[in-house]
Amino acid sequence: MSATVPVRKAPAGRPATHPLGAMLTVANAPRIGPQPKSLDKALASAQHWVQLSDARRPDAMWLEAGMMMQRMVPRAEWVRYLRKIRVDRGVLVGREWFEMARVRDPVGLPPGDYLNVIFLAHYARAVLFETVSLAPGADGWLPVGYVIRPVQREINFVP
Repeated sequence: MSATVPVRKAPAGRPATHPLGAMLTVANAPRIGPQPKSLDKALASAQHWVQLSDARRPDAMWLEAGMMMQRMVPRAEWVRYLRKIRVDRGVLVGREWFEMARVRDPVGLPPGDYLNVIFLAHYARAVLFETVSLAPGADGWLPVGYVIRPVQREINFVP
């Protein structure tokens, strides 16, 4: 992503400075307050959600999900879905954050910007990608989806 630096008119009595020069001056540093929709908070929210899955707590996952997901997926259906995707994976050996991707206007969801946080999870009997989809909420990023898919190995073609 590229960031743009806003150019502001210098207050009366002060010389105008280059916008990047203002960033180097501590006195002109912006005051940054709480950032409920920061990427760090998105990652923390996604990590918490996969930990609920590890603890086999689909009800808690559903209750902590965004209203959008709760309206689209009934609680009982969510519990059945989680039980089905957990079959045959075995014990969690390790998980690491793999990728975060912005998704704009996904099919089947209200228009807007969403985030997919993807983990690489090593289980006793499988290596999987776990994707937690997040939507912006009033207090931060809210989980609205969880998809698990196998990691596909590269195919080496021998001439």
